[in-house]
Amino acid sequence: MNHGIKYELHEIDRIISESEEKPEIEKSIVSTLNKALVEEVERIKKTLTHEVFSFEDERHLERYIQFHQMALIGLLDKLDAQCKDKPEGKQEFCKTLYKHLDVILRFIERHFVKYFDQDTKAPEGYLTLARNEAKGNIEKLSKEFFSRNVDQKLVSLFLQVVQHIAESTSEHRVTFREVLYSKEIQEELLSLLARDSVKDINEELRQITYYLNFNSVGVVTYHAHYFNTLLESAETRIEKIESLSLVLKNISQAQIKPAIRYSHEALPLKAQLIEYISVEMEYQERLQKLSAPPSQRPEGPLSGFKLKFDTSVSQLAFLIKIFIETNIIANNNLTHILQFLSMFAITKKSEGISFASFRTKFYNVDTGTKESVRGMLASMIHYIDKS
Repeated sequence: MNHGIKYELHEIDRIISESEEKPEIEKSIVSTLNKALVEEVERIKKTLTHEVFSFEDERHLERYIQFHQMALIGLLDKLDAQCKDKPEGKQEFCKTLYKHLDVILRFIERHFVKYFDQDTKAPEGYLTLARNEAKGNIEKLSKEFFSRNVDQKLVSLFLQVVQHIAESTSEHRVTFREVLYSKEIQEELLSLLARDSVKDINEELRQITYYLNFNSVGVVTYHAHYFNTLLESAETRIEKIESLSLVLKNISQAQIKPAIRYSHEALPLKAQLIEYISVEMEYQERLQKLSAPPSQRPEGPLSGFKLKFDTSVSQLAFLIKIFIETNIIANNNLTHILQFLSMFAITKKSEGISFASFRTKFYNVDTGTKESVRGMLASMIHYIDKS
């Protein structure tokens, strides 16, 4: 035990240690124990929360949380070892303790996710509960989604993650990260099915892939096929660009759950899809320009004239976004606005603005761009105040 950290699991640790030499436990004792553990678990949860706010050093806070995480793993493994092939009473005793230890562990997972070591191997007792939950939900989800008009390829991508947990064995090294991601998927899918009315269930499922940052190769490949289907269904090049623009808008504006992703080696799903769509839009735009008649450009002194901005393309796109959303620019057709600017505007670093790139930057504004534009607007206000 780490003597520099306050240990909150003494009582549960004592109960497990005292029961170690007992091959059988009466059911009446288990019932009484369950009631006592409910109160003890609530005390531990409150104490953990209170202690966390008392830490000033974040490094010590991380040690405190991970110390209790590892202690819970040790207790779960200890229970698993002492309860194998034991009589019914002892099995019931173990299940009761499993349940309450799992409540504490889940509490730490959810409320202290920043400090929880997700890459540690999950204990067998914890995995047993996760497997049982996954097996039950796979059956329910498979049945419900099969009865609806749902893209089964998309459903299968979700269920493969849950299946991985359901079919895992004690020989496999399954981490908390894998279990937690599976639980997130189950929770989101069950929540979707519980909703009264869903207009487009396939679109809702795609939104879940963005929300949970489901950046697997299979999900990226699924979206590539989905984008190709949209292109094939569009009759003209302009319609293809418009379809991709709408998808880009939906993906760019999709919410993402903080600090979660399927693969920590791959780029975030939104980043991969936005890049894919941007490249495809630039390709379609080039084809459109090649097939279109020469542009009607101003003649005389304004022939070839372009408005030059002392900004980057990202900054200009954000400025235009601000003007549109604050109704300074009153035109309703965003595509026409961006096409016009891509034809008749240049920036300090770009002599030609790609419509697809401009549109991508319009929807994806990074913190640096926001800060630089804020500085520009502040300078303008300062100029107004002086003049």
